[in-house]
Amino acid sequence: MKIGNIIYSFEKWAVIVLLAFTVTLSFMQVILRYFFNAGFAWVPEIVVFAFISMTLLGASTGIKNGVHIGVDVIVKLLPLKFQKFSEIFTNLSGAALFLFMSYLTYKFVMYFREMGQLSIITEIPIWMMISYMPVAFLFMAFHYTELLCESCRKDKEDFRTFKKDLI
Repeated sequence: MKIGNIIYSFEKWAVIVLLAFTVTLSFMQVILRYFFNAGFAWVPEIVVFAFISMTLLGASTGIKNGVHIGVDVIVKLLPLKFQKFSEIFTNLSGAALFLFMSYLTYKFVMYFREMGQLSIITEIPIWMMISYMPVAFLFMAFHYTELLCESCRKDKEDFRTFKKDLI
């Protein structure tokens, strides 16, 4: 899917930029504190939010690449038909879970927006600082949906091949 590749490229570049940003800010803060006995109060807060967003985007790219840890010992013992069912069920469950998480975090962001709470140090509205959460979970749901479509398409092709072999 073309949109999937665009999202994936965005996630990769966002992770790279956020990593460079957090490392640069942290390094600058260390130099300022230890050599000049000074520093910025806002750096730790910004670095934490950047690191959390980088983690969520990295988790989303992990779904796309299929590198998340999976316990498939029991699944490998099942017949091939049930293994395919398990793959479809896993992808469907992942998509549903992350769609739900996206909805919950959206409600969470809107709650903070309604409350009007500001960050203590930077005085940036909290809802702006956490607005990446629903988007990251939506990306994860999208990647699971891609995997689900791929599994179903692969199963359809396997079924056609099996049907031809019978005839």
